[in-house]
Amino acid sequence: MARISSLIKMIRVGVRDEYHHLMVKPLNSLIFLTYRCTSHCKTCNIWSWGGEKSRELNKDEWLRVLSELKRAKIRSLEIFGGDALLRKDVIFDIIKFCNQNGIHTHFPTNANLCDRETAKNLIEAGLYTVYLSLDDLGEAHDDMRGTHGTFSRVTEALDAFLSLRNSADNPRVILCTTVSNMNFKDLPRIVEFLEKYQIDGIYPRIIGEFNRQNVESSAIDGVLPQPYFVPTDIPTHLLRKEELGEFKEILKYLRGRKSKIYIDFRPFDLADDRTFLEGIHHVKNCRLATTLVTIDPQGNVAACPFFLSYHIGDLKESGIDDIWGNLRHRRFIKYQQKKKLAICQNCNLSVYYPSMAETFSWRLKKALGHYG
Repeated sequence: MARISSLIKMIRVGVRDEYHHLMVKPLNSLIFLTYRCTSHCKTCNIWSWGGEKSRELNKDEWLRVLSELKRAKIRSLEIFGGDALLRKDVIFDIIKFCNQNGIHTHFPTNANLCDRETAKNLIEAGLYTVYLSLDDLGEAHDDMRGTHGTFSRVTEALDAFLSLRNSADNPRVILCTTVSNMNFKDLPRIVEFLEKYQIDGIYPRIIGEFNRQNVESSAIDGVLPQPYFVPTDIPTHLLRKEELGEFKEILKYLRGRKSKIYIDFRPFDLADDRTFLEGIHHVKNCRLATTLVTIDPQGNVAACPFFLSYHIGDLKESGIDDIWGNLRHRRFIKYQQKKKLAICQNCNLSVYYPSMAETFSWRLKKALGHYG
């Protein structure tokens, strides 16, 4: 009975998502509160962008933006950065507004600024899900994040959220690990460490890296994309061929040991060797440009999280109905769907916005034991 109920829910959600995609209607939103960051990660370059604090939206401006998103009936909002906790002057009010208006909030954080008081305020505001980044244990994590003491702050934040969250277990507490050539061997140790906690899931993620040639050949109207998953120390942190075989054995081991905590293996299920070795993802029909409203720290709406300079409108000046689906927006979608944007090959977000057919195919293969 539970499987039938799950199937019915999947179909309902799939039909809704397909409708929004085909009609170019907003469904979810991703907002960048700031590009400023407290980490100096080796796998991301957003911290090098800088960003002007004086130009970031204030509380009243963000509440106006949120009112437009509410009017568009979005279902979820991801609060992103940089380090979004550099904007404690607005983040709690944003979460509270969303909670009061039926919008689920999701918040990935490096935890550098997430002390116990901050965790308490996030919970009281109504945060739905927190994603804590943990790429390794101890100093190895600090080294990848480029900031001393980050591992300790992650574990302190983890303890705070688990001890303070309410009886309904809100927020959900998810630990995310970006798997690269720096840490893939340590993934079993990370899982074993996290099994000591009453968390809601472990989400290991394949590292995303954008090929420079693909970036430079993806301009629209003279505007180049701005992907932030770009290594900042050496040319690549993708796996080498000799490492891939070892990692496949690690995945086989983790699947077989049946962790008491849910581990999301989906990104690995949908990957092939080129994903791990070359950073190539097989996007068939992206839903990001059609359903995800991406907003930068100044209130500009971008057509894609990795194309933040291609603005389709400004929510400080215009309503969402005048922006979403306008001619400039549809021009971007046309380029994307005709495979004219080479950077789409390097996009690792598409796996989280699949088509109904892709979701059904994955579930069927999983049920048949295709993934081990």
